[in-house]
Amino acid sequence: MPRIRRESGDERRRSKSVWFAAFIVLTILAVGTAKVQLWPDRRIVSQSQKQYWANVAVSASRGRIEDRRGVPLAISVPSTSFFIDPKYWDPASADVLKGTFGAATARKFSRELPGRFYWVARNIPKERADKLAQMKVPGLYTLSEKRRMYPHESLAFHLLGFCDIDEYGQAGVELSWNHILYSPPRTRFLTRDSKGNAMDTMSGKSGVVKDTAGSIKLTVDSRVQQIMEWRLSEGAKAVDAGWASGVCVDPYTGEIIALASYPTLNPNDRKNLVNTNAVRNNAVGRVFEPGSIFKPITMSIALETGAAGRNTTYTCHGTMKLFDRTMSDVNRRAHGKQDLTHVLMNSCNIGMSLMSMGVPKYQAYGMLKQFGFGDKTEVEIAGEESGLIKQPEEWLGTVPANIFIGQGIAVTPLQIVMAISSIANGGMLLKPYVIDEVRDSLGNVIHKGTRRVRYQVVSKQTSDFIREAMRRVVAEGGGKLAKSEKVSIAGKTGTAQIAASGQYAKGQYVASFVGFWPAEKPRYVMLISIGEPKGARYYGGQIAAPVFKSIVEDIVQISPEKM
Repeated sequence: MPRIRRESGDERRRSKSVWFAAFIVLTILAVGTAKVQLWPDRRIVSQSQKQYWANVAVSASRGRIEDRRGVPLAISVPSTSFFIDPKYWDPASADVLKGTFGAATARKFSRELPGRFYWVARNIPKERADKLAQMKVPGLYTLSEKRRMYPHESLAFHLLGFCDIDEYGQAGVELSWNHILYSPPRTRFLTRDSKGNAMDTMSGKSGVVKDTAGSIKLTVDSRVQQIMEWRLSEGAKAVDAGWASGVCVDPYTGEIIALASYPTLNPNDRKNLVNTNAVRNNAVGRVFEPGSIFKPITMSIALETGAAGRNTTYTCHGTMKLFDRTMSDVNRRAHGKQDLTHVLMNSCNIGMSLMSMGVPKYQAYGMLKQFGFGDKTEVEIAGEESGLIKQPEEWLGTVPANIFIGQGIAVTPLQIVMAISSIANGGMLLKPYVIDEVRDSLGNVIHKGTRRVRYQVVSKQTSDFIREAMRRVVAEGGGKLAKSEKVSIAGKTGTAQIAASGQYAKGQYVASFVGFWPAEKPRYVMLISIGEPKGARYYGGQIAAPVFKSIVEDIVQISPEKM
């Protein structure tokens, strides 16, 4: 029987040492391999990225905007972006780009290019891009993106605003609510196989990234908006006006039902968005002297301060010497003895000037501020101006009389509409709002528009009196061209010269009509202003009142139950 040899203690120790050394070596090799694979040298990473892949930020889906009835006004739709990898691109193929992108783009890529990535064009509508994409030109690749699209083109352009190519808001609601609507760009990792075919993956777990954008519902009624824009454009073009504006609100809630500005643009055509004059939102971003549409407001102040009563009368001789200036009515027409209602019906400057003399300037200034003048309304639209009202210390000489007839003060159309709304609703100045509801990406309501009272500016008795006087302006006075057989309208005309460099520009006017309907129980308040009309017709009663009437009658057709 063979004899079993037992290892000595020294041999066992040597064996353990060998295995331990082998373990250490293997561990070092494993750590080194992991380090090279997981944390490679930056130079290697940079070089490999240039050869095999690129990461590109592409636009994601932006939040939806809709009107009060759920009609989509701004949405994100699929689009195609094209890029070229010069390594696989043959400059001789450049002519294939001409039909889709034009000769200039074709020339750009008809020569040798350094690097590995060049955008050809982004956010091309799929129907336009598909034909070129199907040709599978070597070196020309596509990426799927999202493009902001406005289904109704120019409708509500100045209210909605627009976005840049990366879907970032640039104006209007798109800008002021960008933090809700914007979804950050997604990073695409572009890889290529050995044949140069492009593949892409989306950043995020498993290549899936959830939308982070919310959605917005406006208070605007797209039907009323369309009517207003159509009639406003029609009226402005008829007198070759430089600009025009329209605002319609609910006087009891402060909801903006329609807000229009002329000229306008189609935000789907980005090339035209450099037109700064057309981009300007005249309803909130333009200030002007209101002229006689301001008289219902200043007359309300006179009544509230006790400077005038319902039975107060004034005698108009057509002109009046006041300090170092002569105040006059249109064509120096003498209206004779008039009560307050006839002062408004005849838009009498002399009567209003005499009225201003009894109102303490500090009280008048304070009430004008309460009416909202000289301050932003804080409506949820970017680009709002605050207007301008002189400090009471500057109300010297004829300044109070000028302000009472709508001169020497600068306002926005929205400010005027909200001030007249306070007369229509019984004396409450409300905060206007255009956002009905905001939802986050999960569909939860995170903001709800609601009625907010800023001030009780006048008493119900005063508002009732002014409202009746404005009804008679349309029925019997200077606003007859706004009179309708379909619904009773109350309102006031206004014609103001345009001030420039401290003087009034000769032959430049703003023609306006502000009013509400039905006159007995107003449901809507609206202002129409037409700026810089050309030709012999420039009075508010001539060119703005008929536009107002046509809009009202069109609205009555679509919502007779509210009349």
